[in-house]
Amino acid sequence: MEIEEVEACDGGAEDRVLATAQHIVKSLGTSENMTRDMLRILSKFDNRLSTMSPSAESSENRGNLEENLAEADRLISKWNTNTGSTMLFQSGRDEARQYLAAVDNLHHLMKNLSATDSSSAKIIRAQHLMESAMARLKKEFHRILLSNSNAIDREGMSTRASFRFSTDDSRSSSSSEDGTDDGGGGSAQSNRPSTDRICEIEMVPLDAALNLRAIAQSMASAGYGRECVGVFTLTRKSVVEESFYNLGVERVTLSEVQKMEWEVFDAKIKHWISAMKICIRVLFASEKRLCDQVFDEFSLMRDSCFVEVAKDATARLLGFVEAVAASRRSPEKLFRVVDLYETLADLLPDIETLYSQEACRGLRERAAGIVDRLGEAVRGTLTEFENAIQRENSKTSTPGGTIHPLTSYVMNYLTFLSDYKETLVKITADTPIQLPKAVPESLAVLLDGDDLDGPSAALCVRVRWLVIVLQCKLDGKSKVYKDVALSYLFLMNNLHYIVQKGRGSELKDLLGEEFLRRNSGKVGQYAVNYEKAAWTKVLSCLREEGIDVGGSYSGGISQQALKDRFKGFNFAVEELMKSHAGWVVPDAQLRDDLVIYIAEKLIPAYRSFLGRFRNRLESGSGRHSDTFIKYTAEELENFLFDLFKGSPSSVGARRSR
Repeated sequence: MEIEEVEACDGGAEDRVLATAQHIVKSLGTSENMTRDMLRILSKFDNRLSTMSPSAESSENRGNLEENLAEADRLISKWNTNTGSTMLFQSGRDEARQYLAAVDNLHHLMKNLSATDSSSAKIIRAQHLMESAMARLKKEFHRILLSNSNAIDREGMSTRASFRFSTDDSRSSSSSEDGTDDGGGGSAQSNRPSTDRICEIEMVPLDAALNLRAIAQSMASAGYGRECVGVFTLTRKSVVEESFYNLGVERVTLSEVQKMEWEVFDAKIKHWISAMKICIRVLFASEKRLCDQVFDEFSLMRDSCFVEVAKDATARLLGFVEAVAASRRSPEKLFRVVDLYETLADLLPDIETLYSQEACRGLRERAAGIVDRLGEAVRGTLTEFENAIQRENSKTSTPGGTIHPLTSYVMNYLTFLSDYKETLVKITADTPIQLPKAVPESLAVLLDGDDLDGPSAALCVRVRWLVIVLQCKLDGKSKVYKDVALSYLFLMNNLHYIVQKGRGSELKDLLGEEFLRRNSGKVGQYAVNYEKAAWTKVLSCLREEGIDVGGSYSGGISQQALKDRFKGFNFAVEELMKSHAGWVVPDAQLRDDLVIYIAEKLIPAYRSFLGRFRNRLESGSGRHSDTFIKYTAEELENFLFDLFKGSPSSVGARRSR
């Protein structure tokens, strides 16, 4: 049946339209060229429609429009903003649903009126009704937000057992804050963070969020989206501000950071690290989730709301970190600056995801730039640490040649630094240290090694150079001692401390086995130098040379020379006892090794000397040998093992006869 046949159908206009539709379906279903037939049929049908009478706009339809307008007027006027204090969404779900349906119908009526009679009194009446409805919905929207918004606080975070802020290590320097999350509920939107480190919580109860969403849809559809966004952002910004207050996030300027005492600075950064994690991964992530819930169907409104709520607050968080990065370099600040670097670098992926909007590009770039500047601050602080070692010019010697405070400070600092190895490798990889042009060969060899290859090479060289700078300072400080033997003991103690610290921590990976082995060899050399400086005079008394010269003879042995030799030995031992009073070797193993090394030279030599000359002394002098032989080998040995403990030593009393 062609279009011409459709015209002959009885039953009026509706039957003709139905018959035509059926014919179109039938034709499209059997035609081999559907596109051509569809265009031909619809073009003919369009010609027929153009000739139809405008009677479709019947008086009946006009009556329906009037009736619908009156019904909308009744429902909307009932909740006029000037009517009492009762709130629409407190009166039951059905009442709110009817009101929103009336607003939706009114919107459609206004579109119909605009198309048919834009200047009629009806359109003016409808416009007034719409303005009244929007004022009511705006008020409802604001009230729901206010009455259902709760700010975040640190105590609340610590009670959420399923949420934890974890750090990558257990360093005592790092701030580790625990918090939890109840999961929030709901499925993730495609534009929300996917990282499992994000912890969204329910900022507004679900039923309230659904009411907010319904109001937002109604207002946006009616062209009042801007008003809705304004109420939302103003209210949520106040919640964020209150959360910041609860978390202790305040505005801090560069000038204030510069003036902070170390204890304040230390506590502030620990606090800020915890707050940044909560704000980025909980507060702002949850605010974005709320924007998704309320404005899900209106992407521009959704993004606009989140940007307006979070952008300035996030900038304030970053402002403190930026101020720290720009503050004066100070060695004690290094580890806190590295903590900030690690935290912000770890948060960057979350920031990139949360603030993916074009309007937040500057914020994302700023965060990435601050990470770079924190890296610069770390490198600058390492340089300042070297300068601080160089500037240490105290002339006071450490009592007894023990560990110098500079040695323990530097090595503890480097040990602590090694805990941050992975992060510091990243920070220093592309910026090798600038060494002096004329490094002595004896020092330059310590900077060589097969391990100085790969990404950690730059950090290894930096750390080794800092130890070399320390050794140079110690060499200068050893010259403060008037006793050469004590200066060698001082160097031995301090270098041994350096080696032990290097071997007993992660620092060994940065210093390298070859570096430690070479310095361990120097410890042994300092021990040899000490022994020569302190014990040569004592040991020289036990030599046989010169005993057969002068005096009376007995078998070729000079009795006087023998007496003088024993007297000289006794005097040398007593003088050494006096000089060594208070000398210290704090490491027990090193002390035992040193004593054994001395004993292996002294005790056999003394026993041999006694064995050969005791009888000669007694037969020649006619006096008891104890007059000249004051110590047994065992007494000397006991004396040796009392050395280097920081208290006066004494050789055992003469044996009673």
